[in-house]
Amino acid sequence: MAKLRVGIVGAGHVSDLHAKAYQNEPRAEIVAVCDPNEDAAIARSLAWGASHFYNNYDELLANPDIDAVEILTPNYLHAAMAIKALQAGKHVSVERPLALSFEDADRVIKAAATAKKVLHVFEPCLYYKPLLDAHHLISAGEIGTITGIRVDATLGHAEQEQWNFDQLPITDTWRFDPKQVGGSPMLYDVGYQAFCMSLFLVGTSIDRVEVWRSQTKVGERMLDAPTVAMWKHFQQEVYGQLSFNYAPERKMRSEFYPLEFSIKVAGTRGEIVIHRSADPTSIEPPVELRRHNRKVTYGQKSTTFEDSFIRAGQNFIGSCLGQEEPLLRGAEAKQLLVLTTAYFESARRGRAIPLQHG
Repeated sequence: MAKLRVGIVGAGHVSDLHAKAYQNEPRAEIVAVCDPNEDAAIARSLAWGASHFYNNYDELLANPDIDAVEILTPNYLHAAMAIKALQAGKHVSVERPLALSFEDADRVIKAAATAKKVLHVFEPCLYYKPLLDAHHLISAGEIGTITGIRVDATLGHAEQEQWNFDQLPITDTWRFDPKQVGGSPMLYDVGYQAFCMSLFLVGTSIDRVEVWRSQTKVGERMLDAPTVAMWKHFQQEVYGQLSFNYAPERKMRSEFYPLEFSIKVAGTRGEIVIHRSADPTSIEPPVELRRHNRKVTYGQKSTTFEDSFIRAGQNFIGSCLGQEEPLLRGAEAKQLLVLTTAYFESARRGRAIPLQHG
């Protein structure tokens, strides 16, 4: 079987996590790296064994030896770059969000359908094995009928300085520009993931969103924390809540983004708690089932933060080779864009945002 030949577009620090999916993977290989920073493109191509590096995206797309691209660029570039790659006959994996407008999301989806190529939206939280384990337990009826979901998110301080918001390199300052990020700095890091996990675990769409947002000064910029969001699932008495806290004095022993989630799903028979942290020294069990005055834990501490990135990349590889379907496709990504837009609008307007269905 021929290997899937992949080009990585964007050589920032998150690209190292994406590249792990191709290391020791017999089905695929990284053959090219593209970044406007020539030094970064060269460094990553050498580190990953890629045979080509580019500073120009069009030149990468013109290479017939590249079958697929992973787009790891600022949010405002996602839609246009994805469309251009699909029109060039490449499979596409694009980091969330798919686009910053519904119209652009529709254009990307249409381009994928016209080209008959894979459109994979990269969201690693969906590939976190304890989350999948919890989903199986919920589907098996272990906690009865779901009545609520609560997501607690904490952004701490990482050992690797480039992951901290108060020490972002100049190339990452776009995260504080509403037009480039598509809203607020943490909207697609925290709000998007909360909705993504809620839809995955509860299984129905969302009817109404309301957000209360404060701001904390981080250097010369403002971070949208602390923030609380609430939502109601469609045609169910199931309510969701996100509580996001910024804790710059809490050090996390992590080489990656210092973000920690605790997700509790409540039901009529019990509850399930899922813990996801970039800190490998975290002592909480990955999954805990609480029922009948008993606690049962699932998962091993060997489950690492980067494993979810590897599984997401492997899903893209398998999708391109016709072995499976993308877990997060264009239609689902557009639904999440609707929810994150409602999240941002509620925070901006100071009121609940109802959503239309059907």
